[in-house]
Amino acid sequence: MKKIKVLACVLTAAMVAGLFAGCSKTTTITTEKFAKACEKLKLEEFDLEDSASPDYDDLEDGLYAVADEDYVEDNPEEIESFLNDLGIGEVIDADDVTSLAFAAKCSGAEDLSELSDPEDLPDQVVDGAFALQISLADDYVGDAMDFIDDMLDQYDIDVKDLSNKEYYAGKKDGYLRFHVDVAAVSKILLENEDIMDMMDTIYDADDFEEIVSQLKGDLAVSLEINGNNIFIIAGVGFNTKASNLNAFSKAFGAATNPVSVPANKNVVQQLIEDAVDNYGGLLSGAGSYDYDDWDI
Repeated sequence: MKKIKVLACVLTAAMVAGLFAGCSKTTTITTEKFAKACEKLKLEEFDLEDSASPDYDDLEDGLYAVADEDYVEDNPEEIESFLNDLGIGEVIDADDVTSLAFAAKCSGAEDLSELSDPEDLPDQVVDGAFALQISLADDYVGDAMDFIDDMLDQYDIDVKDLSNKEYYAGKKDGYLRFHVDVAAVSKILLENEDIMDMMDTIYDADDFEEIVSQLKGDLAVSLEINGNNIFIIAGVGFNTKASNLNAFSKAFGAATNPVSVPANKNVVQQLIEDAVDNYGGLLSGAGSYDYDDWDI
């Protein structure tokens, strides 16, 4: 009887621990653990000291790179440039970066880059994922979340309009998660009279409707900060499931797979309306462009 009671206590403790582990709001992962996860994913390591750049074949197979403490110390300008390319250079001081690692895998990217006819878009299949981990010497939670708030303000998005699955800002951690349903976006585009009018000017509204109505898939991203750790994971499944994102989320122990976050149609509609307001004139002026030679 005593053995049964002891076993019951152990199982109860394990269940409670599992519940608390599952309640983690943000992902906590070190550069070293990130690299080990990449190995389990069977990604090919890319040497940052190598003068050659990765190509589409490398991206198709999956790759990762690690900037350890020695590399960061020896290449401060490169780290600063990397942060600027990501758009976070103005909030993260390169001097505070102690190490970082990133990974990417994408099938169909090369085919999409060679697309020349919009009518072929529904036949394109892209399954891609990207993940980034940055270790910092200081706590950036407050600064990072202020940066995210300012970024949302630029797109006229109020954090009050986001659910607790999309946005959270605490003293020790925070995140912004966003999921886009491609089919839902297509519907919003086709229901926007301004966009359809522009399509009649620069392409053909009927052809545009036929193309866009066939598109489906998901695009999702999670920007997370936990103390002095930044974790970003993003992925796309265009005309297919986001399989690589699912694999990355599991391998890196993501607190939440962003594709599981309910899509927010209101936010997408706001972004589209802002784009029309800001760039509608430019698009309308593109009516003389020869879309038979369309290239992206």
